[in-house]
Amino acid sequence: MTGVATVKTALFNEAYHASYDYVSDYTAYTILKILKGEGLLSSGPAGEKEIIFRLGSTDANISLVQWALLFLEQQLFIRKTDRGNWEMTDKGEHWRDCGNPFPAVHVAPSLDLIRYAGTFWLKALQDEVEPRQVLFNRSGAGLWEHYFHNAHDLYAVHNQWAAEELADLMSGPCEVMELGTGFGSATRALLTEMRLRAKKLIRYTVTDASTLLAVKARRSLETELEPDKLIHKKLDLNDVPAGEGEHDFIFAVNVMHCADQPVRALSRLREHLKPGGSILLSECVRRDYRSKLQQEFIFSMLPDFREISTGSGDLTCFGLLRPEDWWEIMQAAGFGQVQVKVNEGPVRGAIITGTREK
Repeated sequence: MTGVATVKTALFNEAYHASYDYVSDYTAYTILKILKGEGLLSSGPAGEKEIIFRLGSTDANISLVQWALLFLEQQLFIRKTDRGNWEMTDKGEHWRDCGNPFPAVHVAPSLDLIRYAGTFWLKALQDEVEPRQVLFNRSGAGLWEHYFHNAHDLYAVHNQWAAEELADLMSGPCEVMELGTGFGSATRALLTEMRLRAKKLIRYTVTDASTLLAVKARRSLETELEPDKLIHKKLDLNDVPAGEGEHDFIFAVNVMHCADQPVRALSRLREHLKPGGSILLSECVRRDYRSKLQQEFIFSMLPDFREISTGSGDLTCFGLLRPEDWWEIMQAAGFGQVQVKVNEGPVRGAIITGTREK
């Protein structure tokens, strides 16, 4: 894999992988239950066109159905017959939620959000609801805050790995800008790691495309840092302003894949680094485009989580890239010393770093 190194980290251990697989099966179970509720697959095989028609999907949302079928196949809940139709497997027929095999790994925020998405997925396919409005209404907002939280073990590993890797890069006092701060869980992971290692901070800038979230994150972090060391800015990755080389580090966890044009956005962000400064991205990634990720069930309904053009209709996937894609993007954006690290075992995450050359 060009420019990509596999590294061992205790964060992605046996318990993590087993818990991730359980959540993936739970996602498949949720989707299959919706299909069966519409009279599909439980009484016999059905073709893709019939499934799309029976679900009432609009043309714009057909790819969501295609992804769902491929995901169910990957999780062994359905299979294709010799005639090219889909039928349920024994696993799909008999799978029951027996709970996470490693209960110490906290995955409830994932399950809660999956269940919630399952209540309106069909209506979203039919354009009867606007997914953003449902996902971020009063009921949904609380679920997101629990999802993007360091108590949610399935997600927190990406924050922690990024925090450890960035702390490794720090020497003297530094200025840091975080992209897409959101609810601030990645910020807290980094600040905790810096305190443990006695790393010094000159200034920390929290940014988000949402002014409301950036302000909220700043307020929630005021107890973590002195007021003069913490500032907030609105920053849209699709409209990054010119930079003045003011930061030692730029830091982002599961944010850059939301950019319409990541090469352009990263090229502009490079200007915000001091000469010799570094950017560090932590991203969920897929091994290849045949790999379907359970996160896509929820996130594919959001406009920032765009369909990836793979050049093949049987590889429908959304948002999350391959490790080698990030290596190529960073190179194209003009960064030097580009490195991409992925975890050992089933590929779940990547740490992507690059430097603004002096």
